[in-house]
Amino acid sequence: LICALAWKTQAAKYTVKATRVNKQKPLCSSQEGKSIFSLNYNPAFADLRKDGKKVGEGLFVRSQNLTKPPFDVGPSVITLTKSESHSKSFDDLDNILLSTITSQSVVFQSEGKAESFGVEDPRVVYREKDRTYYMYYSAVEQTETEVISRLALATTRTPELIRSWKRCGPIVPEYKWSKSGALILRDDVGGPHYLIWGDDVLRIAITEDLLHYRTPPAPFLQTRADHFDSHLVESGPPPLRLEDGNYLFIYNSARKGYNSSKPGHDLQYNAGWLILDGKNPTLILQRCEEPLLSPELAWEKGEKPYLNAVPNVVFIEAAKALGKDKFLVFYGAADSVVGSAVVTVETIKENLDQIITFFTLTSR
Repeated sequence: LICALAWKTQAAKYTVKATRVNKQKPLCSSQEGKSIFSLNYNPAFADLRKDGKKVGEGLFVRSQNLTKPPFDVGPSVITLTKSESHSKSFDDLDNILLSTITSQSVVFQSEGKAESFGVEDPRVVYREKDRTYYMYYSAVEQTETEVISRLALATTRTPELIRSWKRCGPIVPEYKWSKSGALILRDDVGGPHYLIWGDDVLRIAITEDLLHYRTPPAPFLQTRADHFDSHLVESGPPPLRLEDGNYLFIYNSARKGYNSSKPGHDLQYNAGWLILDGKNPTLILQRCEEPLLSPELAWEKGEKPYLNAVPNVVFIEAAKALGKDKFLVFYGAADSVVGSAVVTVETIKENLDQIITFFTLTSR
């Protein structure tokens, strides 16, 4: 006797789209008098709080001076620029107002030999549990023969005070080169927490206390030879929780074959995305086939009259949840200025036919 039972289940497919905002104009541009530093890019987003209460919103920006235009640069610092809207929040997407970056805007700068060529590319997470900001950044050392990047952590409760930051050292000291850490904070389920990091392949470090990390040897995400992410993949902002409980993870990537005015540079940087399982973020549910965002505008490609420290770059590091699976993202463009866009996630339910067949043997 053979019996079959059939029913329909639903599986989710996602579409993710990005739309530029702020009238497609750059932010933090030194050419428009918005910063005393030549280059201002690769920001991190954070709510600004006092005694645990939100008092505004801001961007932690990688700021840097050109030493010999258009391509030679000096060490980077991290500056803080705040929303200057009436609400102190990024709520007017057609006209994003930021405070001018001055010498007083510097909130984090190099300290010691391990940071001799600056501090770069912050990602910031605020933890309600201990009212602390966790900043993952690249500590860059320049020796006589090479430049070394190490992914490092610093914490504070008062991010606007430059002396308040406590350095916690390298995250993965067993790796000579590391950078770009995006934290999945999971206090809501009691941990563990996950840090997606890397700028060649991506790896996941696991932590219980946000101070000590272990990285399994297997890569989490690798390049694809036949896609836009064929040369490298690199972390974007901290993964974003969706309404269905899964995560949107935006990553950055590069491919070769795009000639530019910078000698020896033929990369184009694009953003991509993953959907991660909400219960186990080490599981990838979906990976994009096409870029989420590519350099298309003149100031993203570094075309004259705009700055072009590194041409053909869009690089997302900052994201703010807007609700209903929409997110405001900020990105570095041509390693020179900041851009902004709204990312929208839509879920499509697909019916799948499920059939289970039961075999029952009867004797005669």
